Amino acid sequence: MLNRIRNYFWKKQIRQYKCKVAGGISSLHKRATLILEEEVSLGHILIESKKLEIGAHTYIRSGCVLSDVSSIGRFCSIGKGCIIGQGKRGHPTDWLSSHPFQYTNTGLSFTPEAANVTIGNDVWIGHDAMILEGVSIGTGAIIATRALVTRDVPPYAIVAGAPANIVRFRHAADIIVMLVNSKWWNCDIKLLKNLPLNDPKNALSMLGDSHKENPARYKKIELTRNKFVVLH
Repeated sequence: MLNRIRNYFWKKQIRQYKCKVAGGISSLHKRATLILEEEVSLGHILIESKKLEIGAHTYIRSGCVLSDVSSIGRFCSIGKGCIIGQGKRGHPTDWLSSHPFQYTNTGLSFTPEAANVTIGNDVWIGHDAMILEGVSIGTGAIIATRALVTRDVPPYAIVAGAPANIVRFRHAADIIVMLVNSKWWNCDIKLLKNLPLNDPKNALSMLGDSHKENPARYKKIELTRNKFVVLH
């Protein structure tokens, strides 16, 4: 009963900052720290990362596991059942065996080093995709359903398969450069909605550079199982 009450108030505090964590406190590993910008929506997921920051307007569907991942940008769309930051060195490969019996209640120890996944802005990840630890996903990339991503994905690339390979790019090279340089994800969403968003080149021309001097400001909150902090 005490945990249910605590969880209720924890989720209520989060909603005050326009965020949602459907799974409540149980979404976080006991040593995990989660930093959210406003307008983030998380389903029933598991966060094992030691420290993870998620940008504004990103949503993650239920059933996902976020292991070794340090950052997810703004405006990302992540489907259900994804595994992000899957370890590649979870067992020894050059010992007598790969089994944990070798370092369980023995004089030996095995602690694999893990490299975090980083995900840019405006990334779409289809359901049941798996991204291995240490991979960098560029802004604007699309990861196809059930793809197995083993290496870095460049900005605005569409990748599919197991292992995933580039199928094509979302835009021509000159448009990609314009999109990356524009940093449109730093704009206020009300401004963005007034642009011809189905015509990127025209939209970027209308956007100009004014937003770079006065970017959108989002409040941040820091969460663990034991604390709730508003970051300034």
